Parts: sequence; C-alpha cells; structure tokens
Amino acid sequence: MSVYTSVTAAQLDAFFGAYDLGYVVDYAGIPDGIANSHYAVATTQGDYVLTLFEAQNDEELTPVIELMNHLGTSNPLYPNPQTDRQNRLLRSLNGKPALVCKRLAGRSIVSPTPDQCRQIGSELARLHLDTRDYSFPITSHHDVLSIKALFEQVESQLSADDRELILGELQFQAEHEQQTLPGGVIHGDLFRDNALFADGQISGILDFYSACRDHWLRDIAVCANDWCCDDGIFNTQKLASLLSGYETLRPLSATEHQHCNRMLRAAALRFWLSRLVHHHSNRAAALSQPKDPFVFKDLLVQHRNAAHA
Repeated sequence: MSVYTSVTAAQLDAFFGAYDLGYVVDYAGIPDGIANSHYAVATTQGDYVLTLFEAQNDEELTPVIELMNHLGTSNPLYPNPQTDRQNRLLRSLNGKPALVCKRLAGRSIVSPTPDQCRQIGSELARLHLDTRDYSFPITSHHDVLSIKALFEQVESQLSADDRELILGELQFQAEHEQQTLPGGVIHGDLFRDNALFADGQISGILDFYSACRDHWLRDIAVCANDWCCDDGIFNTQKLASLLSGYETLRPLSATEHQHCNRMLRAAALRFWLSRLVHHHSNRAAALSQPKDPFVFKDLLVQHRNAAHA
C-alpha cells in the first residue's frame, strides 16, 4: 500500500456521502506496498480502507472485487467490499477507480514466529480450498513468458553477471514449467504486509489485486519467500512450519514436494524482476516504502545452491 494520488478532506466527504457508512471524521495515507493508493478512513460508523487503483481499469478490477466479495461474505479474515446506495462496489475518485472495504483489526508483523508461519500456511490452504470450484478468468502472470517480459524491461540496466544468472534460471524454469500440478485461484502476493495479526493470531488477509489462476504450489512459494526469510537468510525451519500448517488442510502431493525448490526459485526470480521494473519506473509516491529488489536475488541464489547441495 502507498499513496500516489492525493485526496482532500472535502473530496472524501463527497465520496463517502454516496454510502451509508457515516460521516468521515479522520483519514490518513497508508505507506505500505507498491502498486495503488490507500487511505485509512474513520467514519462515525466504523473504520474503512479506501483504495484508488493507479493502473487497472474497472473491467480488469471487476473479477478481483467479485472474488473478494465471494470470500468476504463467508470468512471474516477477508476484507468485504462495501456497496454505495446504488449497489455499486467500484466508483471513481480523482479519475481513478476506487473501492471501500471494511478495515480489519490487527497489524502486519515484521518477524513472524514459526507458529505465525504455520497459521499463514493454514489460511493459504483454506483460501485454495474455498476457491477450488470458483471460476476466475485471470490467467497467471508468474509463468516463464511473464517473467521473461519483466526481464526484457530491465535487461539493459543489469550487470553481465546478473543477466547470466537470470538467463540460466529462465532456461531451467522453461525446461520444467509443463509439469502438471494442482491449482486454481492463488493470492499471488501473500507477503507479510498483506496479513494482519491480533494477539498473536491471524486476523486478516489483504490485497487480492494480484490474484490469478496458477499452481497452488506457486502461491506457497511466493508466501514462503517472504515469511520464511530472516534478515535475508531463508529459514528452512519456518518453511517446515508453513508447510505443516498448509498440509493440515491440504496435503501436498509427492510431485509438489519434488517441485518445491523449483517454485521457490521461480518466485524469487519473478519478484526480483518485478521490483526492479518498479524501481526503474521512476514512479513517485507522496507516501511510500520502497522495496529492495535484491532481497530476491539473494534468495534465488540460496535456493539454487540448496538444490545443488
């Protein structure tokens, strides 16, 4: 979450005037994240999060918001989109599509414990099972072709050694990508700043705007690369905790276990490149916390070394 598009108090008053959510009493920008602008808004009826989408249009957003609505009606861990008086989920503010969701209790954590890794693994499995029969039209943006497209955007900015590392990893991933693995809807971005905890227990899962159809193991790998990384070092004990929590609800197949390291490598490569693309986009935010791309380069190297140990 970040702030790229500023809004005034008067604009917020007018915007929330279209809802039955009370009057705005306070608001503040939320600095976490990368892609969109987010505000915490307090009204006379409760606390909400207002999101302004910086790049996606209504057509692109509709499937994601329908997914959020589907999940939020049955599970209190998910943000439930709010409708205005005309029963619209998406509206416009400052020329950007805008969405209001109920704000969930809790805070993101910086250094998750093994038990919290177990909890996030369990909830990730629950998400996969809850959506296994859900029809979702957005295809994967984590496959080799998508990663190559990211690479092409930043190739000229890379050192010769980094280009060699990436090209070698792309070749390896392409050789194994056709492996059949179970899948369905994935969150695609379940990093620590997209989950909330209160009193040590998970209280919210946020930001479904990277959701797509893909292998469930891909989602596990994306999640694990963030939750199981301590000061840049991948913690295999935390990975074991995360997988243990996941497998309490959906045991992995033998083939999934065999491809776990490959998926960790693919996820590390993908987020190294996507963060480099964002870094070189020169996109200024009024309130933002920059993300270090090279955390994922280091993870990629660690996973490659582990595969050959």
